[in-house]
Amino acid sequence: MKNRTFYSLFALCLLMILPFSGRATDGYFSNGQGTRAKGFAGGGIAFLRTPFAAANNPAALSFIDSKWSFEVAVGLFNPNRKYTVNGLPTSSMQTFGLNPGTYESGSSFFVIPSLAIAYQLGEKNSLGFNFYGNGGMNTDYDTKTYYNDVQYQLFGGDANPQNPFAGISQPTGVNIQQLFLSLTYARQLGEKHSIGISPIFVYQTFEAGGLEAFRNFGMAGGPPRLDVPDRSAFVTGNGQSTSTGFGVRIGYQGEIIEGLRLGASFQPRIDMTPFDEYKGLFAEEGDFDIPMNWTAGVSYDINEDVTILFDVKQIYYSDVNSVGNPMIPANMLPGMFDAEGNFAPNPNFIPLGDENAAGFGWKDMTMFKVGAEFRQVEDWEFRFGYSYGEQPIPETEVLFNILAPAVNSHHLSLGFTRMIGDKALNFAVTHALANTVSGPNPFDPAQTVDLEMNQWEFELGFNF
Repeated sequence: MKNRTFYSLFALCLLMILPFSGRATDGYFSNGQGTRAKGFAGGGIAFLRTPFAAANNPAALSFIDSKWSFEVAVGLFNPNRKYTVNGLPTSSMQTFGLNPGTYESGSSFFVIPSLAIAYQLGEKNSLGFNFYGNGGMNTDYDTKTYYNDVQYQLFGGDANPQNPFAGISQPTGVNIQQLFLSLTYARQLGEKHSIGISPIFVYQTFEAGGLEAFRNFGMAGGPPRLDVPDRSAFVTGNGQSTSTGFGVRIGYQGEIIEGLRLGASFQPRIDMTPFDEYKGLFAEEGDFDIPMNWTAGVSYDINEDVTILFDVKQIYYSDVNSVGNPMIPANMLPGMFDAEGNFAPNPNFIPLGDENAAGFGWKDMTMFKVGAEFRQVEDWEFRFGYSYGEQPIPETEVLFNILAPAVNSHHLSLGFTRMIGDKALNFAVTHALANTVSGPNPFDPAQTVDLEMNQWEFELGFNF
């Protein structure tokens, strides 16, 4: 019976998770996996001992009491994103301005299911399976974002085949979806310590639209350059591209003294196959690897009814060129037209798709998470959490990050568990407070761009 239940839940999650992706996010990573972890704003690396906890710390499986344990959850994610362009575009053929105004991204609600299972294989060994989505890198602006009417007319409208602002499509946006499947083995060491390892399979998809300006202007535009590869057909509008990769996560969890627990996990960088249909957009010809990350934490039982915890999480976004490379305007122009219309090649030109080409310019992120759980009421657990991490987007990188405005720094969470016999109903709500990052348009000094985002996530889970 349990096997049939598992296969049914797996099929349901697979059908539901493929079209959607997104969670309350640390950059574009989920802030944590599992409903109970979300009640701690993604914390609990040293405390949680549930099937979902293995996605954060594989060693957690060793401390689950029952021989079989299933956990299923469904989340509703609501990211609210917008950008504002301040100032009129410069009337010059040597700049690249945007239409002024405030524009909001659509696609504001996502349903995200997840599934986990744990099995105790004897007294010391445990096996687990986790199926979950990741990613918060999605925008859908119903406008021509990288475009302005002034320069469209200045370049001669549609009559000029080299007009960089001709043929710009809408809507503008990107959508990256990530699906993780992990198998876990955990081994208990003595009574109170455990280590675990999780091989991981990752499947991701990507799609971009409305980015013709990066194909026709500045990046691969102007007269043909025989000295640089022409990837202009692989920048935008090529439908959905897929990528796969294999990785691993290792973890430790243990009780050092009565009531004091330590936990840690580490995931090396996951090498993904490139997005071939977008090898003219992402650095290294479409590469989009999963960056290295680690988490470490501590929990302490103040008494039998109250536990407090503290986690530190680090994500190395800057090590992945497509995410971390900065936008350097002087390197993005293939050349310039003089007053007489003559084209002079730029010797420092680095076209999109090259190893050192422009990316989103994200910095590494360090997150600090604190939380507490209260168990004074019989059959109930109440938890709260707070997370802070300096958002990854520098002020100099706002132009490209209109596509991925992950500017949140503060997360607040509340959650509860209601025990129903040997089963449990879990709930969590997380709010990422609104934040704004402002910076100059690097191609038009007359303009500034503001990026703003806030998020809500509600998740309901059931453990049986």
